[in-house]
Parts: sequence; C-alpha cells; structure tokens
Amino acid sequence: MSTDFCWLNNITQEQGKMIIDLYNDTLKTEPIIGYQEEISEQRGKEIVDELNHSLAKNKIELFTIFSGPDIIGMAVLTKSSMPNCEHTAEVSKGIIRSDYQKQGIMKHAFLNIAQRAKAAGIDVLTVDVRKNSKAHMLWESIGFKPFGELKDYARVAGKSNPGLYLYTETNLLICRLEHLIQGREKNGTGLLDNETFKKLLRTELESKITMTHPLILEVLNGQQNWQLLRMMTLQGYQLTKHFLDYIETLYYHCPEGKHKRRLLYNLFEEETGHFSKTRNHVKLMQNFIRAIGVSDEDRDAVVALPSTQKLIDYRMDLVKNPMTFHLGCAAVMIASEGQNLEEAAGEARHELLPKTYNLTEKDLYFFSVHQKEDVGHVKEGISVVADVCTTASMQQEALKVVRKTCDLFYEMYDGIAKAYEKQQSS
Repeated sequence: MSTDFCWLNNITQEQGKMIIDLYNDTLKTEPIIGYQEEISEQRGKEIVDELNHSLAKNKIELFTIFSGPDIIGMAVLTKSSMPNCEHTAEVSKGIIRSDYQKQGIMKHAFLNIAQRAKAAGIDVLTVDVRKNSKAHMLWESIGFKPFGELKDYARVAGKSNPGLYLYTETNLLICRLEHLIQGREKNGTGLLDNETFKKLLRTELESKITMTHPLILEVLNGQQNWQLLRMMTLQGYQLTKHFLDYIETLYYHCPEGKHKRRLLYNLFEEETGHFSKTRNHVKLMQNFIRAIGVSDEDRDAVVALPSTQKLIDYRMDLVKNPMTFHLGCAAVMIASEGQNLEEAAGEARHELLPKTYNLTEKDLYFFSVHQKEDVGHVKEGISVVADVCTTASMQQEALKVVRKTCDLFYEMYDGIAKAYEKQQSS
C-alpha cells in the first residue's frame, strides 16, 4: 500500500488514537520521545488536546504519514516565537511505526519536512536527542551536526543520560536528501552516481566555514591583535608541519594511475614550490611567522594544543591505514585543503591581513599560494574520493569524514580561544 504525506490542521478523535498508538509503538523499542512507560488512554487524550491547542494557536505544524487510513509516522515542527529567531525551527517527535521503518520512507518524509520548512522561511532546523540513541544516529546520518551537549539530559529508569542538540541548514538538508534519494532510486543500492556524489562532497566542505569563527573574525576586524594572531598562527603551524607527511602517505597508498600522478604533483609543489614559483610550503609559513614578530626559537618551542593535536592525529590515523585511503583523502585533500579556499565578505585571508597588520605580499605567500593551488587540489581530492568509493557505505563514510574534519578545524579554534582567554586572565 502506498504512503501519503499530510500536514494536519486539526486532529480528529480517531487520528488522535492512532498518534498515541504510534507513541506507544516507539516506546516498546526505545524511550526516545520523552516518555518511559506506555501512555494511558487518559494521558493520551491530554497529549492530543495539547497538540490541537498548539495547532489552533499556530505554534506548531504537524506532519503525518498515512498508509491507507492509518497514521504510520509523524513529526512536529515548532517555529521559534522569538522575532530575531523566526528563521529557526525545532523538529520533534519524529517517528515511523516499527513495521514501516525499513521501507525507504524516512528520507522522503524528512525531505517533505525540509521543503515545508524552506517554504515557511525557516533556514535552520534543530533537534535534541539522547546521545548514542537510534534517533541520534538517524539525525546524524542525514547531516545534522551537534552544537551543544547536556550531560543530565534525560533520566530513564533512574539513570542519567546525556543529550545532544543538533542542527542543519534547511537548504543543505534538502540537497543531501535529494541526492541520497536520487542515488537509491537510480540503482536500488543507495550508491550515488559520480557527479552527484562529487556535488555532495563539495556541499559538506562548504557547510561549516571556519572564516566565520569568532576568533578569526576578531583577528580580522580591522583592529590589530598581534597576540591573538601569533597564537593562532603558531597553532596553524603545527598542522603545516605534518601536511607533507599526509600527502606522502596518501601517495604511497594510492592505486596506480592518474590520481597517483596528480598526488605526485601535489607532493612536488609542497616540497619545492616549483609550480607556484615560490618555495617549500613549510618555509613559506615560517616566513610569515617571522613577519609577525616570532623568532625561530620561540616558534619551535610551541606545542600543539589538545584540540589542535586531535585534528593532527585524526587525519594521520586515516592516511596511515590503507583500508581507509578514501577517508584519508576526504580528510586531507577535501576538508583540509578546502580550508584555504574560504573567504569572509568575499575576501581571503591574504587579502584581509595586510589591511590591519601592514604585511607585504611576500609575507603572505603561504596563504596566497594555497588560495590558488588548492582550488585544483580540492577538485582532485573530490575526484579521487568519488572514484575510489565504490559502495554506498564508502560514500557515506567519506561524507561523514569531510564533515567531521571541518568540525575539528572549528574545535581547534575553540581550543585556541580558550587558551587565549586563559592567557589574558593570568
């Protein structure tokens, strides 16, 4: 029997009973909707009355999935009532009846919700879930990312459980779901065609831009902050020191052919600066560090902060293992090299820094070279990952790694911000 999606304006008595049956069906497997025990008839009537009251007041929108006359799925969309936050909405009570959960409905249902949200002017969707629950895994699988955690989020059977607050941009969610649905309908496996997968890799790369991190915005706000600039640069240098190791290891594990040759060109440029007509890229970074007033001795005395080391190790673990070659490429060639393509207000780092810090073009070669060279490197990274990911699971792993690596870059700047604040207060 076919399924239909419907947005209800009012819940009838019969529909209310089906919604409570849906709640209770979910509670049999995992208490993830805020209740621990089966909902009684009386409590069920109260829940439905509350939903109807919210619908009448336009506080919520109620999404339902029908199979014939039966409601077999639902979700509640709650738009923020704050004037400054009307572009955000929370998704809650996302449920599909247990006997329908493996029939390919979920992605289509979430796409319908996302399209409805977009039409209503909602640009950001949020959810909150118990950490490591099935719901957590589900939301992350379609691109929701954490922005907060509460350790004592839910208490089930007397035990405290942590919870996560997740978000996604509505346009990105629509893009992901359309690509995933297109791939599954085309070949029955969920394996995306090469061009669609490439577009999705690019989408993941662009979904979290570190140039918008408050720390970077502070350094580039037009007022000199040499202390913060030096701290950020010296942590960035910890990454630069390892980059040649990443490329060398990927080259070693890369299958013979065009991608191995292109990795060799990348490796040669990193080591010599031949194609950019400059010099070794670590040397370019060292030149910049000297230009901002840090001696070689002070530079070499700095160690990676924990959040910086976490990013270094995450990528190294992936590139060293030949079984995760596709993931190493995703982390290094896409997510990492892609950081150098970012802009703020249409300008790149090497265009913004001279305006505040009186640095010369030569001082900034490290950034200007990467801004230019990494356009090709990221394109090649996307190409090699698309070619070596031969199953749907490999594709999903690669997308997740791009997302995770971008998150770790953001976390690195969070770590620098904490270290800077501590230094300022001491």
